[in-house]
Amino acid sequence: MPDSLKGFDSETWKNDRYACNGQRQKLTGEFEKIRRELYGKKEYVVRNLLGKPDSESLLERNQRIYYYYLEPGSQCDDRSKLSEANWVEVRINPTGKVSEVTFKNPL
Repeated sequence: MPDSLKGFDSETWKNDRYACNGQRQKLTGEFEKIRRELYGKKEYVVRNLLGKPDSESLLERNQRIYYYYLEPGSQCDDRSKLSEANWVEVRINPTGKVSEVTFKNPL
């Protein structure tokens, strides 16, 4: 884990899958501080820091988007569909590095 990301409460984030317990919502400000640090990091760094994504999309040319919910929503009842709750999108480029980190609804 890069030193610049070590201050983030990764365990609390990972333990609040789908943001149903409201813990990720409390970490949103903390996440915003490290968000730009994720650019250029390898996929395994993201997975070590944020855990398995709540959902993911496969794009052309081996690109992926990982979705991590930030607040409770309908995903807590039906995990098979994306809900309207706010989430973070982490885009992984074909070389396996983070190329973009955005919010569905900007903070």
